[in-house]
Amino acid sequence: MLEATGDWSRAFQAFERERKPNTDAIAAMALENYVEMRDTVRDPKFLLRKELSFELERRYPDRFIPRYSMVMFHHEIPYATAYDRGRIQAGILERLTERVATLTEVDMQRADAEVRAALPPLGNPAVADAERAPRRA
Repeated sequence: MLEATGDWSRAFQAFERERKPNTDAIAAMALENYVEMRDTVRDPKFLLRKELSFELERRYPDRFIPRYSMVMFHHEIPYATAYDRGRIQAGILERLTERVATLTEVDMQRADAEVRAALPPLGNPAVADAERAPRRA
């Protein structure tokens, strides 16, 4: 960026503009993970949502990737994208499990509709620009 701008001030401004969304996202996810680990890991609904999350990833590998997996194993996915998609996925999981106690009770037709409506494939041009952005701060 310094080579492109030739000016330290403009280089730092450009660097911050490019990187801040991802640093904000990873900071928010770290805090959310702390609260989740502290408060919910023994909750049966938490366990059901995790189980459903893995099932949806199996069924829709290009659309539903658990946030932890996006952060840890998909370095091509920017943190800001993982954060945004993670919030959408959490909403889907909550809605699908609010009135059920087991994975076999989950309405998979509804799951299909929600996943397809809310989560474009990660190779979709609509998210390609975000995916090309550097993600590591």
